Amino acid sequence: MIPPQWAPLECMRSMYTRYILLLSAVVIVLIMVVATTVIHRRERTEFLQADADRILDDHRLAPKALARGRRIFLANCASCHGADGRGSTATGTPDLTDQVFLYGTGRVSEIESIVLHGIRSGDDKGWDLAWMPAYGKPVPYARGKLPSLSPGEIEQLTSYLRALNGAVGEDPAAVSAGRILFQEHGGCWDCHGRDAQGDTAIGAPNLSDGSWLRGDGSRRDISRIIREGLHGVSPAFRGRLDPVNARAVAVYVASLHARKESK
Repeated sequence: MIPPQWAPLECMRSMYTRYILLLSAVVIVLIMVVATTVIHRRERTEFLQADADRILDDHRLAPKALARGRRIFLANCASCHGADGRGSTATGTPDLTDQVFLYGTGRVSEIESIVLHGIRSGDDKGWDLAWMPAYGKPVPYARGKLPSLSPGEIEQLTSYLRALNGAVGEDPAAVSAGRILFQEHGGCWDCHGRDAQGDTAIGAPNLSDGSWLRGDGSRRDISRIIREGLHGVSPAFRGRLDPVNARAVAVYVASLHARKESK
């Protein structure tokens, strides 16, 4: 039993002990917070200073980047490209899992630029070099002088493109006339090339590989695109995603076609 005269001293000692324990706990938490912040900043710096195109091969950086990138993709990109990244030919949204690249060659650095600056997004650093003209309108292309095409000429072009992709039963005369339109009067070659294999520097798709950005290659779908044009938009996420998240989602998107290629 503590003598009465010692009670105040024992009380003070108990309070002092609790104070020391509380202070120690606060110091430990602060040390953990500072350590976590330092580690986070170090990882962030390392990630951003790394060669973007080699991150998928880096066994330290890739796992965290892929996990973060998938979360960002599902929150910001899946509404158009789908949760599986396969896009939609109904809306002309590209499939991100195949080896058919509309812009660039599928490198992380190229995808990162698209994530940040977009395509036809109004961002001055975005991709916006060409639009698919609407040849059925009086003024097919607002950026340059191109001739309109008659319904008959649109059908001839359609026959040529279908034959180019292996369709059988197209009228040879229409195919020949369509080839001339494509390579001369129509001006299609200027973006898609005289061999119709496209140009990823400006986002002109390959028209000879059987892969369709919009539609399924039917006469109806091809003629509609020639008649009405096509110029999809990918938003610029600069200002919405910080540099780490932008790069992480680019790494994730690059992994979609990389994984498919490795199978």
